[in-house]
Amino acid sequence: MNGKELLMTILKPINIPLTRFLLRRHYSGSKTLADTKQARRVLVLAPHMDDETIGPGGVIRQHANEGADVHCVFVTDGSNSVSDLSKEDLMSARMQEMEQVKHILGIKQIHYLGLPDGKVESNQEAKEKFHAIINQIQPDIIYSTSFIDAHPDHTETARILADVLREAEHPGLTIRLYEINCPIPPAYINCVMDISDTLPAKEQAISKFSSQAIAFDGFLELNRLKTNLVQEDVRSAETFFEPSITAFIQHCDHLENVKKTFPVLFKQANRTDTLLWAIYKNSSRKKQLYAQSLER
Repeated sequence: MNGKELLMTILKPINIPLTRFLLRRHYSGSKTLADTKQARRVLVLAPHMDDETIGPGGVIRQHANEGADVHCVFVTDGSNSVSDLSKEDLMSARMQEMEQVKHILGIKQIHYLGLPDGKVESNQEAKEKFHAIINQIQPDIIYSTSFIDAHPDHTETARILADVLREAEHPGLTIRLYEINCPIPPAYINCVMDISDTLPAKEQAISKFSSQAIAFDGFLELNRLKTNLVQEDVRSAETFFEPSITAFIQHCDHLENVKKTFPVLFKQANRTDTLLWAIYKNSSRKKQLYAQSLER
């Protein structure tokens, strides 16, 4: 155990209660619960195999329970995650895990785009693949990672989507941006979904991701803490930023020149014992980026 791990162990009895106290205040609000909009065709854009679960996993199961056709697109080949396996074995293991998760969450079909993990960019190849998928599925709702994120693949997934939406009309389409590495500031959360009934499925799906050496407890802790955003008796919630298509494109365009700073500015929110760091690291800068990019 190194010095940092030892310190975290010593502080854990204090850190976890303090984290929960401060973050319940951070997420305090009286927002209105949103719903699935009775979508019949749902498209989930996941840069990596697990993003679909730790992000909107509970909502995916909700859509499936209502009979919607849920399609999940994995943008990368998933070969660059933290693991003791070789790249080839890791890719194979993650695809096998997804076959189990597919049934747990009720995903109708999985699509693999196979872009290089860690090197996603909005080039012609990527845009053509996104365009083909969207035209094929004709979704009512698209769930995508947010543009402001600590992982470049997550940022670029949103960038590609914005570039594709710019090129064609999509009347009636709803865009919901979900958080993975970089929690959305409460002021910009405008879609809160009650996943109390589908949380067990999300937890079961998360348990299938054994190929990676990464913790997931922080994501589930945030699902519990964010229930404080609404007045209703909710046990677990997933939250999203739901911009208009025009605002989404503007948001991505405005931030294009600063996106390379995101991995340094922000921290991954996967562990409960470092959630305060992940939420508050450069939080004022994050809010500024949202505000400036959405100004008209």
